[in-house]
This record gives sequence, C-alpha cells and structure tokens, in this order.
Amino acid sequence: MTPDDRILAAELVLGLLPDDERARAEARRVQDAAFADEVAWWEARFAGLFDRYREVTPPAHLAARIEAMIDLPRIAPRRRGVDWRSAGIGAALGALAASGAAWLLVPPARVASPPLSPPVQAPRATPVLVAQLDWSERRATPAPVAIVRPEARTVRLAGAVSVPDGRVAELWRLPPGGKPVSLGVIATDGVRTIALAAANVPRAGNSLAISVEPRGGSPTGQPTGPVIAAGALAAL
Repeated sequence: MTPDDRILAAELVLGLLPDDERARAEARRVQDAAFADEVAWWEARFAGLFDRYREVTPPAHLAARIEAMIDLPRIAPRRRGVDWRSAGIGAALGALAASGAAWLLVPPARVASPPLSPPVQAPRATPVLVAQLDWSERRATPAPVAIVRPEARTVRLAGAVSVPDGRVAELWRLPPGGKPVSLGVIATDGVRTIALAAANVPRAGNSLAISVEPRGGSPTGQPTGPVIAAGALAAL
C-alpha cells in the first residue's frame, strides 16, 4: 500500500470521493485483497467516531445562510504542488469545522419550549477492538492488524502472514491467566475474516497470537508450533 492508496481508502470510508472515483474504489475493494484490508482498517478506525454522532437536519435559517455563503465568489488558490488528496481531506475537515462554528455563532430561532421529559439514554454500541500485532522475530513486512467486531462476531486480519510450505497459521485468543483458545486457521487466499463462536469472541484486555501449526490446525487444541506474532486488544 502506497500513501496514496491509504488516503484513497480513508476517503472511501469518509464518503469524500465523487461518484465515479467511489465506483472505481469499490470495484478495487472487491478485486484487491490488500486494498480491502486497508479499507477495513479505516472503517474500524472511524467506527467509534461515527457511532457518537447522529444525522441532524439544520434549521431553515442556518441552512439558508450556509447556502448563501457557498454562492460567494472564490479566489483560486495558487498551485504549489500540494497533494490533492491530502488537500481534499483538509478542505472537508475545514468545511465541517466552519459549519460547526456557524452553528455556535448563529442564534437559533425562537420556538416554544416543549414540555420537559426524562432524557432517553441511547444504547451504546459495542466498541470495535483492535490489536497491532508484533512479530516475534524481525521481518521485512509489517505485522498484521487484527480488527474484532464483537457484535458481528468476526475478526479480520489486515496484512499478510507467511508460513513455511505444508504449514498453516492459526489465530489464538489469550485470556488473562487462561489457556489459549483457537479462533481458527488463517486463510492464505486473501480472505482473512474469521467467524467466531459467541463464547470465543475476544474482549478488551485479551491478547491475540498467531502460531505455526500442521496443515488443518493444531491437533491438540493448544499451540504446538512457534508463536510468530502477538499483541494486546484495545477498544477503538
């Protein structure tokens, strides 16, 4: 993944791409496993942020003022070789900040106050868990990132895991003070999402590890080969 590829994946998740570029990015996501992993990483990264906010329709007086500001003439900026993708993200964030400032500065229209009622507590979404694994021995490729979605009961590995011919990589959950629990064999065909049994879903504070096992997975239910990567899970 090049820096431009990572920015493209982030823009796809944030909804910043025009229709034609979004269609090409979605097609690449289906065909390119590495790009799909990068998009999944950004989805997990932003999931906590998206869950904290709900869509709200602005009042008419504020919407009219924003539309009037959009119609103002603009001076084209000088070109200085700025990366257009980085500039696009910065402009989008700046627009969001400006909208937030307008919301705070423009006094709301006077409306009759509704009768007070007890506040409704919105249900809290289960946070996504992420673990940046570390290789037990130095390797040229980056160690994979594990993304656990407890509600979907899945764990996805973003990044390649190579093992010797005739062997497989197996993923384990390491509960504090407990024995390793197998989460399944990691596929080598580019699809690295593992469906989890309800009892095996990792929690924050657990660690994940990858061991090298015989074809088909550990015959004993516990790691039998060397552990090549491990890392602790944390809520995003």
